[in-house]
Amino acid sequence: MRKLLMSAIVAVFALGGALSSTVVGAADIVLKAGHSQNDGEPMDLGLEMIAEHLQEATGGKATLEVFPNMQLGGEVEMIKQVLTGSLDITSPSNAPLTNFVPELKLFDMPFLFRDQDHMIAVLRGPVLQEINKVVAKRGIRLLGVYNVGVRHLMTKEPVTSIEDLKGLKIRTMQSKYHMAAWNAFGANATPISYAELYSSLQTGVVDGAEAANTNYYEKKFYEVAPNWGQVGWTILTAPIIMSEEKFQSLPADVQTALLEGGAKAAEWEQDHYAAVDAERLGMLEAAGAKITALDPVPFREAAKKVYDEFLTDENEKRLLQMILDTK
Repeated sequence: MRKLLMSAIVAVFALGGALSSTVVGAADIVLKAGHSQNDGEPMDLGLEMIAEHLQEATGGKATLEVFPNMQLGGEVEMIKQVLTGSLDITSPSNAPLTNFVPELKLFDMPFLFRDQDHMIAVLRGPVLQEINKVVAKRGIRLLGVYNVGVRHLMTKEPVTSIEDLKGLKIRTMQSKYHMAAWNAFGANATPISYAELYSSLQTGVVDGAEAANTNYYEKKFYEVAPNWGQVGWTILTAPIIMSEEKFQSLPADVQTALLEGGAKAAEWEQDHYAAVDAERLGMLEAAGAKITALDPVPFREAAKKVYDEFLTDENEKRLLQMILDTK
C-alpha cells in the first residue's frame, strides 16, 4: 500500500514518468533518513518522495532508506547523528534545531506568519535563500522546509479569551521561545514530553496544550481536552537537513538529485499538510470537540515582548522584515 501510494505521488509530481521495470543492481550509495512522524504521515511521504526521485534521477546508483516514527532516536538525537555523520538526513521540528542553529529561532516567533499561504510564500521565496546562507555557516545543508501545521489551544475547561489563560498550566515544547510566548499570553508554560501529554491532560498535570488540528485529532487529545480554541499562534516548520560535509562528499549528480527531490517534496508537503489540516477541523467537530474562535488581537499584542526579547540582532530584524513584506 505504501509503495502504491508513493508511486501515485511520484506520478502527480511527474518526476520522470513511470518507474522503470528494469531490475537495477545494488546501489553504490545508500543514504539513511530518520524522522519522528508515523509511517504515511506528510513528512514521511515527503521523504519517500525524495527517495523515489533520488533513485530515478541517478539510475539506481544512489538510494535513500527512510526510517519513520523515531526508529533512529528522538529529534535531538537524530540532529546530532546528522552532524556527526552517522545519519544522512533528518527533518526535525524547528524548535529543537535552534539548539544547534540559534538563528532559526526566527521561525519560532509567535504570529510570524499571517496564515499558511503566507508561510508557503516565504518558504518558496528569497527568505529561504537567506536562511540557507545562515545554516550553511553551521555546517548544515538545507534541502527544503516542511509545513507542520497551524497551532491552536486545547484545554480541559473552556477558554474564551486571553484573560482565561491566567494561571493555567499549558504544555509547550521544550523551547524557550514557545515557553516565552505562552508566558506572555498569561499562562504558566509547562514543557513536558509529548509522549506524556495525553496522560498529563487526563490526570490534570497540565490544564491544556497547543497543537495543530492534525495531531489534536490523530492523538485523540479531544477525549481529555475537548475545548479547541482556534487562535493560530504559530505555524510550525520542519527543515530537511543533512551535514554540508556529507553533501559535499557525494557525486555532483547525487547532490543535484537531492536538491531537486528536496525542493519538490517540500512544496508538495506544504500544500498537502495544509489540505489535511483543514480536513481535520471538520473531523474534530464530528468527533465532539468544542471548537471556538479566539480573538487573536490581544495574543498578537502580548507576543511583541517575545520579539523584543529574542530578536535583537540587526540581521535577524532584516530577515523578519523580509518575511513581513512577503505577499
